[in-house]
Amino acid sequence: MDKIKKNKGQILTWIMLIILILLSFYPFYLLIIKSFKTISDDQSNPFGFPKTIAYENYEFAWEIIKPYLLNSFFITFTVSIGIVIVSSFAAYAFSKFEFPYKNVVFYSIISLMMIPGIVTLTSQYDLINKLGLINNHFGVILPSIAGSLPFGIFLLKTSFDGVEKEVIESATIDGANSFQVYFHIMIPFSKPILWTLLITSAIGAWNDYLWPSLVLLKEDLQTLPVGLVRFTDWYYNMAGGYGAPFAAYVISSLPLLILFALASKQFISGLTSGSIKM
Repeated sequence: MDKIKKNKGQILTWIMLIILILLSFYPFYLLIIKSFKTISDDQSNPFGFPKTIAYENYEFAWEIIKPYLLNSFFITFTVSIGIVIVSSFAAYAFSKFEFPYKNVVFYSIISLMMIPGIVTLTSQYDLINKLGLINNHFGVILPSIAGSLPFGIFLLKTSFDGVEKEVIESATIDGANSFQVYFHIMIPFSKPILWTLLITSAIGAWNDYLWPSLVLLKEDLQTLPVGLVRFTDWYYNMAGGYGAPFAAYVISSLPLLILFALASKQFISGLTSGSIKM
């Protein structure tokens, strides 16, 4: 009897997993097949495979989003590297140095993670406006780095705390200074966590829509998410379909997929190392 109940439970679990997998992948299926459809094919057969492959959707989409793509690459790269560098230096200081009110400063920074970003949106925009960074990529880059520092510092300090004091003392006795300890001990020890932070930062910067849409008003400065919204609205109003915009969505997802494919081992290692709980 218990065996029958166990088998029924396993079957029910598998059914639920299959349903969840279908619900997760069905939108991607629609995205890909519609990106290869002509407008008439999409209107007459919205959920089926394309009758003819419309490669021109990708050619047209590429020409439209290429400038936005370059802007997003620059912002995403700068934001991701900036977060990793500043967070790692700060985390190293909090982990291995002693200075007055260290814990007060650390917990004050960490407490900022509890404040929703939308709450500071108006004051942040006012600051950027006064600094003259409207229609400037650094008006997106600097707030993005600053907003991610609490999480990055918390994540890396937890990892740096795992380095034994004896290792650092041995390196110091051998003549290593603080920077050498940082570069040759802390960074290699925390590579999986650094990759995790880098990838999550890149995903956030690449997909950010709200802040770039407020700061970057000139079209030639705008990022990919903002450009995709503009392109989708314009194309649908002109042609009554989504073939080319969906092709643009597929193209825009490729850099993140490539990044994850290249760094998936380190990313998963960072998630499962015990230094991070997500």
